[in-house]
Amino acid sequence: MAVKKKNTHLIIGGIVIVGAIIALSVLQLGEDVVYFYTPEEASLKAATLQGKTIKVGGMVKVGSVNWQAENLDLNFVISNLKGTEIAIAHKGTPPDLFKEGSGVVVSGLISDDGKSIKSDRLMVKHSEEYRAPTDDANMDHMLLKQSLFKE
Repeated sequence: MAVKKKNTHLIIGGIVIVGAIIALSVLQLGEDVVYFYTPEEASLKAATLQGKTIKVGGMVKVGSVNWQAENLDLNFVISNLKGTEIAIAHKGTPPDLFKEGSGVVVSGLISDDGKSIKSDRLMVKHSEEYRAPTDDANMDHMLLKQSLFKE
């Protein structure tokens, strides 16, 4: 009887520990998941998103970037490429990969009409593809090798 009771306590203890690990994992995962709205979703839900910091992802509209380096003001338009556009006002230096036609995710407060966002964070989406160096890069590599490793 004592052995059965001890086994029951071990099983219950194991279940509690596994449950705690699962609960902590789910809570941590919830904080790390990066969800963003499309420009269309953000525009449609703007009234319910008031006062909340949201993330909106889209493509930087070609010809819309206005960068004023002296006061670190960056203004541009993001689009879902289906006609919905949102004007972005960002304060700070843009990331190195930021350019027209690239994908971005902005974090900030949306206006009540859903037509603009005051951004406090700007993230650039980039490709995970590896591309082989071009012929020019191979030429540079050969010249460097010849200059460093002379026989």
